[in-house]
Amino acid sequence: MKTVTIKADAEFDALLNRLARRMSTTKSRIIRDAVRNYQQHLDREALRQQVRIASLKTRKQAGDAATDFDDANADGL
Repeated sequence: MKTVTIKADAEFDALLNRLARRMSTTKSRIIRDAVRNYQQHLDREALRQQVRIASLKTRKQAGDAATDFDDANADGL
């Protein structure tokens, strides 16, 4: 495993120590898990945005189709 060094103020170090004790693990493990969780969060947010864009596109297409249907229905044929 590679070593990564970070600078942490006393408050952050104390927080890491509390979490490590509470979870019976190391500070390194806490940081690794936090970074992985953050990556998952970013991936979920990106997917949520893609779904939102697709939903808006589908909504517009459905509205256009409904308008076309109403126009065809109203043309008197």
